[in-house]
Amino acid sequence: MLIDDFGEVLKGRNIRSGSGVPCSYFTPLVNYMYANDGMDYLPASSEGEAVSIAAGMVAAGRPSFALMQNSGLGNAVNPITSLLYIYQIPVVLLVSHRGKPGEKDEPQHELMGQITVELSKLCGMETFVMQPERLTAELEDTQRRKVPAVFVVPDGTLSGGPKAAPIALRVQSGKVPARPVRTFEPKLGREDALKLLLPLLNKGGKEQLACVSTTGKLSRELFELDDTAHDKTNRFYMVGSMGCAASFGLGINRAQPERPVMVLDGDGALLMKMGTLATVGMAQPHRFTHVMFDNGAHDTTGGQATASPFVDFESVALACGYQKADTVAEPSEIAQAVESHLATDGPTFLRVLVRTGARKDLGRPSLKPHDQWKRFTSFLGG
Repeated sequence: MLIDDFGEVLKGRNIRSGSGVPCSYFTPLVNYMYANDGMDYLPASSEGEAVSIAAGMVAAGRPSFALMQNSGLGNAVNPITSLLYIYQIPVVLLVSHRGKPGEKDEPQHELMGQITVELSKLCGMETFVMQPERLTAELEDTQRRKVPAVFVVPDGTLSGGPKAAPIALRVQSGKVPARPVRTFEPKLGREDALKLLLPLLNKGGKEQLACVSTTGKLSRELFELDDTAHDKTNRFYMVGSMGCAASFGLGINRAQPERPVMVLDGDGALLMKMGTLATVGMAQPHRFTHVMFDNGAHDTTGGQATASPFVDFESVALACGYQKADTVAEPSEIAQAVESHLATDGPTFLRVLVRTGARKDLGRPSLKPHDQWKRFTSFLGG
């Protein structure tokens, strides 16, 4: 299928945006996206990140795809099963079929080539082997039913299109200015720190911020603090897809650049997908505030230690292209610091040190995932 024809099929279904980690099978598509005005492609640092970026764009009303080589499908299983599947987010996944049985390929593709289609089905995805003559009807049907779908793309399915522009690599080092060494120790628990942010999260107005909170006890605490009546429509609680909160928030801002987005992250989750910091820095979302609550532990699973105390997240964020980065621990400074970051041209990063532990009677969000999705997309107008 000529890439211009494939592009017209996508545009006919209003799919003009995507994110991914490329495969040579998708060279025509990636080059086509870059070469055509009105098409938006954001390269991702991992396949799971691409899935959550596309999910964020869909949440904000922009139909989108995520593309990946099937060898990277394993990297995306978690956000596919615990984000797309449980919330039923209608993202289109384009997965190349390297190592297809009967076709010669590199040894690392042999097993995944045998199980690609079945793995996709096991993840609960409606799965199609792409056939050009059926593509339009299959896309239309899955969009009408608002379900995620995987299109497995054999070698040679897409052809033609422009060549990629040559990359003129020029990098700088030493961009992060030296800062005095400071030592911080937490004074508050995470739930008490979250209480300080509620006035900012709930501030109304035409440009009310969209809040995405990471999986685990942080989302559970935020829900129980003031959303048990199910009236905080600007909140999206991730009940899975660990490490994907920031990329999901990035997707929202990508589709609605004037929408302020606040991501409430955790140290364990961010460490899992630190490549997202680089993607955010590359994308430069101007109204993007990334707040990481850091207790140095995987609190939800029993308080096992993370590598957080050994990482200077401020410097990492700045080195990745964030415009502002700070650390705070004093209770009297937390809300003021967040407010300052919200007022700053982003992306910005704030590390909030908190103590480990949570209430023994801590519940869970009582909104079912798909109902939460419908509430949030309604808030975004998507």
